[in-house]
Amino acid sequence: MSTSFAKDIAPLFTDRDVHCMGGAGVHLREYDYMANPEGDAVFPDYANAHHVLARLKGTETPRMPPSGAPWNGDQIALFESWMSAWLP
Repeated sequence: MSTSFAKDIAPLFTDRDVHCMGGAGVHLREYDYMANPEGDAVFPDYANAHHVLARLKGTETPRMPPSGAPWNGDQIALFESWMSAWLP
């Protein structure tokens, strides 16, 4: 079963997460932003999703979510499952 961005991923981000990160230009609930295949100086492809994942894992700052408890292992795994549909 494939992971759906609209059904499985977008709802994981709270309104507070969306508001806070949106001010930094990170559009958590926008599929076109999150699934953008473009890379950057850090990630060769899908940089937006990779940066969000790194922030969720705490390997990049600012850590996400901006307030409250970090995502649990199941939530991180679900996000990675969604990403795996288009990662090489």
